[in-house]
Amino acid sequence: MMSAEAEIESIRAAIAKHFSVYGVVVTPMALTFQVAAPPTGLDAPFEALRQDLVPRDYIPTVTQEKGETLLHVQRRLKARFARREVNLGLLAVTILTTVFFGGAWNWADYSGAPILSPESIGLGTLFFSLPLLTILGCHEMGHYVVAKRYKVQASLPFFLPSLPPLGTFGAFISMRDPIPNRRALLDIGVSGPLVGFAIAIPVTLAGLALSAGAPGVSIGVAGEAIRPSILFSFLSLFFPLPQNSMHPLAFAGWVGLFVTAINLLPAGQLDGGHVARALLGNRQVYVSWAAVLILFGLSITFSYPGWFLFGFLIFVLGIRHPPPLNDITRLDVTRKLVGIGAVAILVLTFVPQPFVAISSERALVFRDLNGLAESEISTTIIRGTSITVTFALNNTGPTREQVVVTAIEPNLEAGGFVFRFTAYTIGSNRTPVDTNATELSLNATQGAVFDLNVTAPVSWPAPSIVSFAVRASTLDASVAAKDLTVTLHVTP
Repeated sequence: MMSAEAEIESIRAAIAKHFSVYGVVVTPMALTFQVAAPPTGLDAPFEALRQDLVPRDYIPTVTQEKGETLLHVQRRLKARFARREVNLGLLAVTILTTVFFGGAWNWADYSGAPILSPESIGLGTLFFSLPLLTILGCHEMGHYVVAKRYKVQASLPFFLPSLPPLGTFGAFISMRDPIPNRRALLDIGVSGPLVGFAIAIPVTLAGLALSAGAPGVSIGVAGEAIRPSILFSFLSLFFPLPQNSMHPLAFAGWVGLFVTAINLLPAGQLDGGHVARALLGNRQVYVSWAAVLILFGLSITFSYPGWFLFGFLIFVLGIRHPPPLNDITRLDVTRKLVGIGAVAILVLTFVPQPFVAISSERALVFRDLNGLAESEISTTIIRGTSITVTFALNNTGPTREQVVVTAIEPNLEAGGFVFRFTAYTIGSNRTPVDTNATELSLNATQGAVFDLNVTAPVSWPAPSIVSFAVRASTLDASVAAKDLTVTLHVTP
C-alpha cells in the first residue's frame, strides 16, 4: 500500500501534467492544490486531469476562491451497482405489464374487444405498448449515449412495471460518475427529453390521424379523462379529433409528451434540474423551490393530488442540485439556446391539470360524427329507395353499460318502411348486424358509431315529411333512455 506522502506526490505529479502547482493543503476531507489558471481556459486541462484520476479512484473538483484557482482531490468511494441481469429482468417484466396492463387494456377499452383476445393483445401491443416503450427507452438511451460520450459511467435503463392504464412507471438510468462540467450537465440532461420528444411527435400525429378516422370513441383513465397540452392541441389542428375521441396510438403519444414535460421540470435532479443547474449555477435552487411550490399550488387549484405527491417526492430527494466537478467554465451561446429550447418544450408539453374526473352520473348521449351532442337528424329519402343514417352513441358515465339501441315506428312499418341496423363500430372494430334492435357493451366514456338502413315504400305519398325515433337504453333500464329523432323528407 502506498504511503500518504507517496500518494500525495503521485496525485501532485498527475496534476502537474496539466496545471502549474504552487501549493498543497492537506485536510481530512481532501487534498487541495493551488494552481495557476491556464491562459487557454480550465475546461480542456481539467477534463484531461479527470480522465487521468477517475480510473485511479480519485475525483477532482475545481473552484475559484479569493482569486485563487483550487483543485480538490478526494477518494472515489467504491460502489456496487446492479448487474445487467437486473436491467434485463425489469425490462422483461415491464414488457409483459405494458402489453397486458397497457396495450391490451387500452385496446379493449377502445374497441370493445375482450381484454385477453388476440385482437386486444396484438393491436394493443402494436399501437400502444411498442410506441410507448420506444419513447421511454429512446429517452433513457439518449442520456446513456451522451454520458458515454463524456466518459461518464452510466447504467443501462431500469424499466419499472406498473398497473393499468400504462403498465409502466417509466424508466431511469443511474449515473455512476459525477458530471464533469456544465456543458456535459446540460447535454446529458437535455438529450433524453429531446430524443423522446422527437419520437413522440410523429407517434402523436399518427395516432391523431387514426382517431380522426374512428369517431365516437373516448378514452378515460381510471374514471378520468385526459387534457391536452398546448402542443397536443396544436397537432390536433392537423387531424381534428371528434369530441372525447382518441386512438390508443394517440394516447401513447400524449403520454410521451407528458413524460417529456415532467422530466423537464426545473427541480432537483430531474432532467430539467440538470438544465437549470447548467444555465443558472447556484441560482438553480430558487427555480427548484419555485417549481415545487407551483406543483403544490396546482394540486390545490385543480384538486389533483398527483402534483402534490410529485412535488413532495422532489422535496424528499433534494431540492438543490449538486454542482458539476468544474462549475467555473460557463456555457457557450449554442448551449444556452438549447437550454432555452428545453424550457420552450416544457411550456408546450406541460398540462396543469392532466386528468379531469369523469361525471359520476350514468348517462347515454347521442352525438354526430364530430362528437357534438345531437337530438335530431333530418335527411331526404326517395320513395322506393334506401338510405343509411349514421350517428354515434356515447356512454358518458363512469361504468360499463349493456346498451340496447332500437329503431322502430309501428305506423311507418305498417305503411311499408323498413328499419335495419347494418353495423356498429367501436374504435376499429366493426360488427355487422341485421336487426332493428341491437345490443352491445360500452365501457366507461366509450362510444359506438351506428349505421341504420332505412327503406321507403314505393307507394308512400310524396312529397311528405315523416319521423321516427332511435331509442337507447340500458339492458337493466337503470339509466334514463335517450331518443334521437330522425326526420325523413320523402320525395318522388
